[in-house]
Amino acid sequence: MIVNDISFKNFRNYENEKIEFNRKVNVIYGNNAQGKTNILEGIYLFSLGKSNRASKDHEMIKFGESSAEINMNFISKENENFGEIIIDKVKRKKIVINDIPVKKNSELVGKLNVVFFGPEYLSLIREGPKKRRKNIDIMISQLKVGYLNAISEYRKITEQKSRLLKEEKVDELLLSVLNEKLFEFAAYIIKVRYEYIKKIEKIAQKVQLDISGGKEELTLDYISCGEKIEQSSVYNIRDILREKSKDIFKREMKYRECILGPHRDDIEFRINGSDLKLFGSQGQQKTAILVQKIAEVELFRGEIGEYPILLLDDIMSELDNLRQDYVLNKLENMQIFITCTDKERFKSLSRGNFIKIEKGSVLECTCI
Repeated sequence: MIVNDISFKNFRNYENEKIEFNRKVNVIYGNNAQGKTNILEGIYLFSLGKSNRASKDHEMIKFGESSAEINMNFISKENENFGEIIIDKVKRKKIVINDIPVKKNSELVGKLNVVFFGPEYLSLIREGPKKRRKNIDIMISQLKVGYLNAISEYRKITEQKSRLLKEEKVDELLLSVLNEKLFEFAAYIIKVRYEYIKKIEKIAQKVQLDISGGKEELTLDYISCGEKIEQSSVYNIRDILREKSKDIFKREMKYRECILGPHRDDIEFRINGSDLKLFGSQGQQKTAILVQKIAEVELFRGEIGEYPILLLDDIMSELDNLRQDYVLNKLENMQIFITCTDKERFKSLSRGNFIKIEKGSVLECTCI
C-alpha cells in the first residue's frame, strides 16, 4: 500500500496544503506543534474512518472554520484510489472512496491499512488493560470484516445490561435474554482476539530473539474471565461464559454493572516466562512494544499480501540506536512515515523524502 499524496483544507492547523510522498521513507520534521502529527492523523482517517487522537470529529476542523476537507490518492491491491473526507460542525462526516460514499466505518476495512506507533504506546504494558484491548481491536478491525460491527453490537448489549442492573427491581428474565446475546458476541470477540494474539506471538518471538541476540523469548497470553485462554477452550467459550455468569451473578447484582465479558479481558506480555509488567525493565517493555508493532506489520503482509502503511509519530528518539537501525533496515519493503524534530538521525537514508513543516505549511521538501 502506498500513499501518493494528501491535501488538506482547514484541517487542524492546515489552511490549504498538498503534500506529495516518497514510496519508501518520508521524514516529516520541524519544531513541536507545527502540524507534523496532523499529517499522520489525516492518513489514519482513511483506514478506520475515525481519528486516532480526537474523540469528536469537529476537533479536527481548523479554528474559526465550519468544515474541513482531506483528499488522498493512494494505491491498494495494485489499484489507484482516490479518497475524500469532509468534516462538518453540523452535518455528519462524509467519506467517499472512488466516488462511492462510505455509509459505515466498517465499509473502509481493507481499503487502506495502517500500523500506528507513537510514544503513548510505549506505556502499553505499564498501563491498564483498556489500552491493550484497544490496540488489538484497531488492528483486527482492519483485517477482519465484521469484527468492528461485533464490537459495536457487544458494547450496546453491555450498556443495556448495565442499565438493567441499575434498576431498583431487576427483571431476571430480561437479564437472561441479554446474557445469551452477550455470550454470542463475546465468544466471537474472544475467539478472534485469541487467534490474532497467537499469530502475532509467533512472528514477535522471532523478532524478539533477533533483537535480543537470542537471549529473550517473548510470549503473549490472552486473559479472559481472569484466566489464560488455551487453544482447547476456544471452541467452548460460550459454554464457559455461561457457567461463569452463574458464579458472578451475585457480584454483578451487588455492583450493578456488567462484570463478565471481553470488555474486562487483558493481554499479558512475558519474557522468558516472567510478567513484563511486574518484572520487566523499562527498556524491555519498550522493546516488547516495538516488537509487537513490527509483528503487526508482518502479519498484515501475510494476511492480505501487501504491507500496510507504517506511521511512526515522534517515536525514534525514544529508541536506542540499535532499535532505530532495526526499524529502518528491517522494514525496508514498505512505505514509512516518520515525524521528528531532528532529521540528522536519518542522514544515512539512501532513499526518501525530507519534508519540513512549519505552522501548517510545507516549508521545504528534499528528495534523496
